[in-house]
Amino acid sequence: MSYPVQFVSCPDYGEALAPAMDRLFTAVGWLTPERFSGQRVLLKPNLLTDRLPEEAVTTHPEFLRQVIRRFKACGATVSVGDSPASTANLEQVWRKSGIGAVCQEEGVPLIAFERNGGRAIECDGFSFSLSEPVLEADWVVNLPKVKSHALTMLTAAVKNMYGAVPGYAKTALHKRYPKPATFGRLLQTIWKRIPRSVTIVDGVVGMEGQGPANGRPVSLGFVAAAENPYAMDLALCRILGLTPSRVPYLAGAPVGEDEVELVGEIPSVASFEVPSGAHVLRLLPEWLVRLAGRLIWVRPGFDTARCIGCGKCVEACPMEALHLAADRRPRLRGEACIGCSCCHEVCPRGAIEMTQSAILRMLKVFKGL
Repeated sequence: MSYPVQFVSCPDYGEALAPAMDRLFTAVGWLTPERFSGQRVLLKPNLLTDRLPEEAVTTHPEFLRQVIRRFKACGATVSVGDSPASTANLEQVWRKSGIGAVCQEEGVPLIAFERNGGRAIECDGFSFSLSEPVLEADWVVNLPKVKSHALTMLTAAVKNMYGAVPGYAKTALHKRYPKPATFGRLLQTIWKRIPRSVTIVDGVVGMEGQGPANGRPVSLGFVAAAENPYAMDLALCRILGLTPSRVPYLAGAPVGEDEVELVGEIPSVASFEVPSGAHVLRLLPEWLVRLAGRLIWVRPGFDTARCIGCGKCVEACPMEALHLAADRRPRLRGEACIGCSCCHEVCPRGAIEMTQSAILRMLKVFKGL
């Protein structure tokens, strides 16, 4: 079976964006009134935290605007929703990201998943909750931003749906399923319970380095669409030069690399830097990691010059491994840290970088990673 992933070049979010989106939807052919008229369509952007659009942390508001208009033109009843990181102020996320203003201007509801209830789910040995607005939608339109990620190396189509887990439940899941491989299987299980979906990717400007919130904006120059989220992320790995087996949620994916077909205006990305983080641990035997836990680890490191003592990292830590000292600077109990990167995601000043133990760094060099 072939899974097509359509790419269209788009250099910026200005005048080039609308024509690029027209070409994209014309090429895929599935955005039609016959398919979406009268349907409840929930648009799910990436609204990780309260950052400005130019910081490339969240789905760009003008990208969202173009998607809203096209689904409304097909007769769909459109809403927008997400659940940002647990420590984020919702109103501030909506305001700074520009998403709130776009939803107001386009006349569509903006839903905070944590305020609309969740449904408990047991599936494949996992226990989690999903937002009721997600489960009640006829269609979920997945609108991820292409970014690097300290825990999963890449965050795009599949990872974006973790936001369907409302509020602090996301933090609890990191505690319950801390290993990257297990967390990857959890993401796959979440997708089994998502209604019918399509994915449209904001790859005009992505993020590389210390993503998903404190990396560097990088011009990638494309928008893309696919009906299968795994096909999309496998295609992105090919474009960005990433090895899919190092992305935890792509291990054992229901789509094979050889089944993915890249079509259209396929971009050429010279380089894309990812964090040297927990994905390295996946390549070592679990018995070795357990045996040498004090010597082999990935943990947050703190830049005290950048830290403002806001305490968001402390609030976000699922293991209570962090506390604020008398000088309002975070202190880490290393033995309690699971390397989940929750603190790293929410730091508003880029003061946290996921670091590796000396032995892990040496193993990385030895293995040529």
